[in-house]
Amino acid sequence: MNSWVQMSRVMRGHDVTIGDAFWANRFDEQVFDGLIDPVVMLDHFRMTQPTFAPHPHAGISAVTYMFEDAVGAHVNYDSMGNHGPIHPGALHWFAAGRGAVHTEQPEGEGNLIHALQIFVNLPASKKYDAPYAVHAEPHEIPEVTASGVRVRVVLGRSNGVSATHSVALPEPFTLLDGFLDTDSAFGHEISAGWSGLIYLLSGTLCVHAGLDTRELRAGDAIGVAVDRRATERGAEVRFVADKASHFVVLLGPTLNEPLAKHGPFVMNSRGQLEDRIKAYQSGEFGQLVMPQTGA
Repeated sequence: MNSWVQMSRVMRGHDVTIGDAFWANRFDEQVFDGLIDPVVMLDHFRMTQPTFAPHPHAGISAVTYMFEDAVGAHVNYDSMGNHGPIHPGALHWFAAGRGAVHTEQPEGEGNLIHALQIFVNLPASKKYDAPYAVHAEPHEIPEVTASGVRVRVVLGRSNGVSATHSVALPEPFTLLDGFLDTDSAFGHEISAGWSGLIYLLSGTLCVHAGLDTRELRAGDAIGVAVDRRATERGAEVRFVADKASHFVVLLGPTLNEPLAKHGPFVMNSRGQLEDRIKAYQSGEFGQLVMPQTGA
């Protein structure tokens, strides 16, 4: 069964800093040779103050997952009228579709946002759909638990545990936030025709698929893909922690579609990119209303 699993070489992200308030470990899809499709980009970031001006997206979902150890809320604003905090342990999935404007920022004193920003590609058939958002609060996220194992099933399904908010997504997607004690192990079945990314935040982790193994240190990531010809059950990937470890798993159906990218726009052709840029410039993405601040 596991002969259908392909894993990339171990990759290190590149550091991104913006001013004094934003630091990220970034991974772009092109360095994984297509193995993390439909993931386009991953930022593992920390932020202490507002950093990004309101900006547009089109053709993708921009997903924010807050880790439980974050301090304070990450406040979301978008041109669809959504406005509210993303609390530690919560998820906010912004399906941009044909285009919308948003921003997210810490507000207040003493905040330390610790989170993932994930760009998930939309299939060609849904790139011009109306934008919308899905939100899951921390208490709504179920867990897989065993001796030395705690895995938050933020999206998707694992070991018989399902996340209810997954049904509202544009396409199926799995997001697991896992914690393993030293010498503990966890297995996850990846569906046939799915691919994505495994990222290690802390500890040391061995990832096994059949006879193939990758050893990860904190800050490492690998791409993983299961061939469409695998059995209906897919293929198991097994995680074994040499030291207490914190990892995430991001997986979705492989799209195998052409990518045309320009900043926050991800379409299938240059013509579509130009169309969406013109739509944004003409005001079709709507207006974002930010709170007024003053002395």
